[in-house]
Amino acid sequence: MNRRIRSRLGLALFFAGYALAVIWVFTRSTPILTDRPVVIRVAHWQIERGPPDGLNAIIRRYEELHPRVKVEQVLVPGGGPIFRQWLRSNLVGGTGVDLVEFGIWLDGMSDIPARYFAPITKEMLSPNPYNRGTPLEHVPWAQTFRDGLISQQVNAPVPGQFYAATLTEVSTRLFCNRALLREITGGETMPVTLADLRALAGKVREFAARTGRPIYTLAGSRDNAEWLAEFLMQGATMRMSQRNDRNGVLGHNNWDELEAYLDGRWSFRSPEVRAGLELMREIGTNMKPGFLQSQRDASAQEFLRGDALFIFAGTWDGTSLRGLATFPIEVLRYPQPTPDDPVIGKYLFGRFADGGGGTAMEIYLNKQSAHPKEAVDFLQFMSSMEGSQLFTDHSGWLPAIIGVRVPEAIKAYETPWDSFTFGMPYITIGSTIISQVALNMYQLDGPEGSVDKFIAAMEAVMPAAVRTDLRKEISNRLLSVRPQDVQIMALGALSRRRPEDPELPVSQERLESSQIQTEALLLQMNRKLAEAEPGK
Repeated sequence: MNRRIRSRLGLALFFAGYALAVIWVFTRSTPILTDRPVVIRVAHWQIERGPPDGLNAIIRRYEELHPRVKVEQVLVPGGGPIFRQWLRSNLVGGTGVDLVEFGIWLDGMSDIPARYFAPITKEMLSPNPYNRGTPLEHVPWAQTFRDGLISQQVNAPVPGQFYAATLTEVSTRLFCNRALLREITGGETMPVTLADLRALAGKVREFAARTGRPIYTLAGSRDNAEWLAEFLMQGATMRMSQRNDRNGVLGHNNWDELEAYLDGRWSFRSPEVRAGLELMREIGTNMKPGFLQSQRDASAQEFLRGDALFIFAGTWDGTSLRGLATFPIEVLRYPQPTPDDPVIGKYLFGRFADGGGGTAMEIYLNKQSAHPKEAVDFLQFMSSMEGSQLFTDHSGWLPAIIGVRVPEAIKAYETPWDSFTFGMPYITIGSTIISQVALNMYQLDGPEGSVDKFIAAMEAVMPAAVRTDLRKEISNRLLSVRPQDVQIMALGALSRRRPEDPELPVSQERLESSQIQTEALLLQMNRKLAEAEPGK
């Protein structure tokens, strides 16, 4: 009898559990199948606290406006090897998402835009329909971004074309553990100049020696050190960059500096570059030994444990740091050198930019998208005033769009227009050069390292590395320019058949213009390579 009761009770519990599971699946979880006929997917690697919430807010609102469309957010961990492998394998296999975040700086991926991304120039030159009723109603979509998408346009596979929309404006900041600063110094006075930071670093070392606690001025990792190195190198080389700007365009591209190196207009022995390298070595003395072996997560953990007074990070880490810290955090701009600085003072052009004016988190359209019209439409909503406000409010990141309100909590991320952006990092102007810098960084840092050792190691490999990176630039440009003849002829034929369509000749003229620019650039780079071949 007891056995029969237990058996029935077991069956009853089983069916009750099954019923609850069915109810949960169909009422609380994401449906296995969607009743929306169009599904578009947007992928990115910003899995920190903030961006996924911001995009979810945009998606919820967009799906309210468009009941036919389902938008799925695909989170891919890491912007490094994992993301690169995931992106390339999916694009090659024809299984790529409709919209994808991409950075032109991703190592070994410079061929991707020309091969797999579609331009959105026509839409960018027209007003964003989702800005109707706002101050940006009649403004071309491209001009609604805080930077006018200048970086994306310059780095486009085809000059003059638009390929991406951006979601945020970024800057770099020092995040300070105020409680630890008070413990070390007895107050909360923040450093203003580089000399102030050096003096504070001395106090940190004294405090660590006196208390026996492993505390450093800066949380250390390879990623944070590289960000800070690029920032300081740009500041040190502004005057040199001005001299190298022979075309007077007040800016440089990677291929400009590759050619300038082959011309002998700069090298790692240039005094400005040496000054930047000395500042880079100084960074290492204020981080824990072995920091080059650590990734950015390790430096964040070091800071959050209270083992470092500051962490130098992008505002992309701000939401995570503030949400996880158990102590009050102060956000400040990195203390900059003054004209009397012993290392960099005589090379100073002025205050160098620590963000502001440039937008990021670039989202590109996949050529293979099954729903390009809906994908571009979602991209437009995402970067409208309404979409950008939703992203900013829910992510804690700065907006990319003009006129979007910045919450008080993140106003410290904004950069006043008091800086110059003229410098170049020089250590990140090509994938081969980036690899060589990484391989030889041990020659610069650590007790056995020195600026002279690093310069000697880099100058031994630079001529071949520069030529390799210039060949990559040529190869990638050829990928984009080869199909254009067919497109131009097709547009010409359509113009003759449909003379009433004013957009066709405009598109043809735009494509011809960009083709001429690309071919001229290819000619210039090929000539420079020929001149620089060994033995000539």
